Amino acid sequence: MLRVVVSEEGREALPAVDVEGDFVVGSAGDARIRLPEGGPVHVRAADVGAGKTYELGRYRVRVEPAPAGAVAASPQRTESLARELVRAMLGANAAPILEIERGKLAGAKRALAPPESVLVIGRGDEAGWIVDDGDLSRAHAEVRRGWDGARVKDLGSKNGTKVGGKRVAEAELRDGDLLEFGKLAMRFHDPADRRLREPVHTKRTPPAFYVALAIAAAAIAGLVWILTS
Repeated sequence: MLRVVVSEEGREALPAVDVEGDFVVGSAGDARIRLPEGGPVHVRAADVGAGKTYELGRYRVRVEPAPAGAVAASPQRTESLARELVRAMLGANAAPILEIERGKLAGAKRALAPPESVLVIGRGDEAGWIVDDGDLSRAHAEVRRGWDGARVKDLGSKNGTKVGGKRVAEAELRDGDLLEFGKLAMRFHDPADRRLREPVHTKRTPPAFYVALAIAAAAIAGLVWILTS
């Protein structure tokens, strides 16, 4: 088992993650330790020894043997760390946001505080985001932003909590998810999650290449016509 600590120049290191076996570090979609840019670097457990540091652009990846009893991190944990790195790269306004789409205060937004943080939604004074809506319980649900990602948890509300149209007791949140608390609906926006999910576009062939190809084809066709006439 290996312990991995990722840090970015000028910022505090992110929480360590423990990984079992060999793995890949970099920006590729299948990397076990995902970075916004750089790599891929193939880390072999046999080569790490007492510890090894990899420099990938502005990122520093320290790999060393994990302490006894360490448990391998879940894919959700490493994905969440990747999102936090992307947030640092995107800068201001990169935090996940809840936006009311239907119900009272439609259009209102609330950014989630950095991990570990909890935002309670309800109509009572004990809620962190108070919405005076009769469909809401006093403390209806909580949205937690942790190092394992963002999650919503129903707090025993009368009208329940739905994500994507399905009633849930607790669920992970991804960019674009619709949360419903009775008739009140909120959209979850996560710029970092959206950035990581963007498809990797293949390099396009310049239009000039196709123009040159068409001219060459026409010339060849003309030569064949002259030779066979």
